[in-house]
Amino acid sequence: MRRSRAFGLLAASICGLGIGLQQAAAQTAPSRAAAPSAASAAAPVRFLVVASQESVLSASTAGRFAKVHANLGDTVRAGQVLASFDCAEFQARRDAARAEAESARVQYEAKLKLQGLQSAAEVEVELAAANVNKAQSQIRIFDAQLGQCAFVAPFAGKVARVHVKVGQGVNPGAPVVELVGNGPLKARMNVPSQWLAWLKVGDRLQGTVDETASACDLKVTRVAGRVDAVSQTVEIETELASGAAQVLPGMSGQIRPPAGH
Repeated sequence: MRRSRAFGLLAASICGLGIGLQQAAAQTAPSRAAAPSAASAAAPVRFLVVASQESVLSASTAGRFAKVHANLGDTVRAGQVLASFDCAEFQARRDAARAEAESARVQYEAKLKLQGLQSAAEVEVELAAANVNKAQSQIRIFDAQLGQCAFVAPFAGKVARVHVKVGQGVNPGAPVVELVGNGPLKARMNVPSQWLAWLKVGDRLQGTVDETASACDLKVTRVAGRVDAVSQTVEIETELASGAAQVLPGMSGQIRPPAGH
């Protein structure tokens, strides 16, 4: 009887100890889970420098390059011709279309005169007018094709890459010249979503560019309207308010949250 009572007391003690350990573990679990989140919010964030304007000029039709004026690193102005196709065939076709249009116009005027002399029917005049419109449409088609022969810089900037050479043939969609604008540089990055508790447009962040080891001042200009559910980060865009000297698009660096955040 005494042995069974002692066994009961021992079992109750073990159960009580187990419940106490579970409660202690439950109390310490939140603090352990919060530690990595706080650490990630304070960790440095990498950014990428991008140009305000970038463009890859590509071929809209097949052709062979007769001239390539652009070279790597060249400074170009808006509207400058960077490369051009050999469009002698298109020019010849346009000249032929112009001749046909002139012929159609003469025939139309002759039909009008004959109609005034009661020697031409109304339908003959209408057919002559349709031939004029058809020939003029052909001219516009060849003008549009000739307009695609020249690759013109859409904005002032620098040549980042030249993909073609003189005499090279390309298919539609092939890249020709990559261009970056002369405007102010930007930096894009994905920051922890916890930063949204204090980060807002207009805030300034201090960063360091890896390639130049120079400090830079980044002003927040845009904050994405959605948090990435997987990485728990949000994309922001900044402008290089200072320290942009010798910084080129494609360079990268890192920032840290301001002290106290």
